[in-house]
This record gives sequence, C-alpha cells and structure tokens, in this order.
Amino acid sequence: MMSPDAKVHYLTRTTFDPDDSTVQAQAIVDAEMNNRMDLVHQLAVRLSALEATIAAVDAARHAAIAAGWTESQLLDLGLGAVENSKHSSGRRVARPETESTLGAALVAELAG
Repeated sequence: MMSPDAKVHYLTRTTFDPDDSTVQAQAIVDAEMNNRMDLVHQLAVRLSALEATIAAVDAARHAAIAAGWTESQLLDLGLGAVENSKHSSGRRVARPETESTLGAALVAELAG
C-alpha cells in the first residue's frame, strides 16, 4: 500500500506521443554517432599529415647524408631518426600502456 506522503509524478504534457520519443531518441543516437565519426575523421586527417611529415623528414635526412653528414653527426646534433620513419627498423610496435595514454589524450584534445 502506498504511504499518504508518497508522490506520484505525472507527465507534464497534456498528450503523450510515443513517436515523439522515438524521434528524440534517434536524434540523440545520431548526434553521438556523428561525434564519433567526426573524431575518427580527425584522426585519419592527422595520421595522413603525419605520414606526409615523416616522408619529408626522411627526404631531408637522406639529403643531409648525401651532402656528407653521417648518422652519428646528425644524432649528436639531436637529429636522430624519427621513430616511424622508413630509415628506422620498421613500423613502431604499439605499446598498450603508452598507446592507451596517447589515445586518451588525443580523444580529449579532439573533443575539447
């Protein structure tokens, strides 16, 4: 039995249309999906730019070496090989602890 102090909350609208709720729910889902797709697009754009930058760094490194600089001299100048460059021993291997931290930072940067 309901206590006399219990309050029953009723809808504030005079009429309730289930289709309106469906439309509103779909709008929320669509907005979330659009946000997720935008984040993936931004990531793809940045990765594309990164690949172009790495290629440019590799070309500059090869030009410096062709001009007479040695790898050791470049390293002494703080111009070591880029971790993802073709000159390094291959593609970077993902490190779960580092990748998750970087991923969270990227999501925070892109979202804000």
